[in-house]
Amino acid sequence: MILQRFSITRNAGSLCKILSGVSFSTQHLRRSQGAVRRQVVQRVYQVSSSCKTMASSSTQENKLVVLDVDCGQDDAQAIMLALTRPNVQVLGITCVSGNVGVHQVCRNVLRILKVFGRLDVPVYRGADVPILGTHMDCSHWHGQDGLGDVPDPDPPSLELVQSEHAVTALLRLSKEHPGEISLVAMAPLTNLALAVRMDPEFPARLRELVIMGGNINARGRVTPTAEFNFAYDSEAAHMVLSGYPCPVSDIPYEVCRFSPDCGIPWDEWDKIMAIPTERGKFHSAILAASTAREKAAKTHTPLYHTCDPYALMVAARPDIVMETEDVYATVELRGEVTRGQMVCDYRGLWKKEPNLRVVKKLDMKAAIQMFWDALQ
Repeated sequence: MILQRFSITRNAGSLCKILSGVSFSTQHLRRSQGAVRRQVVQRVYQVSSSCKTMASSSTQENKLVVLDVDCGQDDAQAIMLALTRPNVQVLGITCVSGNVGVHQVCRNVLRILKVFGRLDVPVYRGADVPILGTHMDCSHWHGQDGLGDVPDPDPPSLELVQSEHAVTALLRLSKEHPGEISLVAMAPLTNLALAVRMDPEFPARLRELVIMGGNINARGRVTPTAEFNFAYDSEAAHMVLSGYPCPVSDIPYEVCRFSPDCGIPWDEWDKIMAIPTERGKFHSAILAASTAREKAAKTHTPLYHTCDPYALMVAARPDIVMETEDVYATVELRGEVTRGQMVCDYRGLWKKEPNLRVVKKLDMKAAIQMFWDALQ
């Protein structure tokens, strides 16, 4: 897309002229440059999303990717997929506090990189507390270390972590690769919120942002109405949804965890867990306890569900997306019982342009194959 090669910040007016298939009202053009920029990006994204032929032809298009993680088990799965996709170049992995503290996140990322022989990938330490500084504990699911408490007899040294902070790394990389980076955020959005506050033009330099987080039907995880990433740092989630004019896709919690359109049959998942390679054994070891709990839980279904890998799949293989819906979404910050909930204006009552493409269905045959490819 021509959009990917333009600096939206400097060329919002030029883009309006170039994109002949997109119409803008006089009212739109009178808005501030930032608002025009958002309109341009959203319109182009809607046009590009509707071009199925173009999406299909870009299936194996090379992607420059930055992963923002809090490295629990499903983050680990996403990293594994990213490292093994032939069309994906991982420019760096930025770490943030979430499932575990940020120092443990860095340890976990380095551990995965070592297993996959990719310690050349830069790892950056980011925010260690949410915007308001309130921690949540997720060790009941991911383990005290975030990776199922599987011992690591020879852990990589934390000296391998870059001295540059994750937020400044994001800003620098976006300047070095303007319009080219797919930022995949699978953690609380603290690093991303700090980045846009430090440099309001940062989001416009991204090719796209793909988020795993939030919810679309008020079905929560850590609270009755809020998903973990958005509940952990609700202010950051609000800042990102309101401050990123680049194309933003989100695969929400309910779709990942409950939809039959994003599940893997247990017999197929058991085969994946039995892959006998070093990579496969590592993957099955860190997932063993949580997989057993899920099979035994009251919510057990005929399908295995995960979360973060799907965000990576959306970025790496656009053709894997089978159904989406464009909406305007924000995050509740003041509700006594709804804080952290992502609120979607499906009826257009707020009269605001969509700022989010919600992913609702994936090609699960392709998704399963990506797991096989990563762990063989």
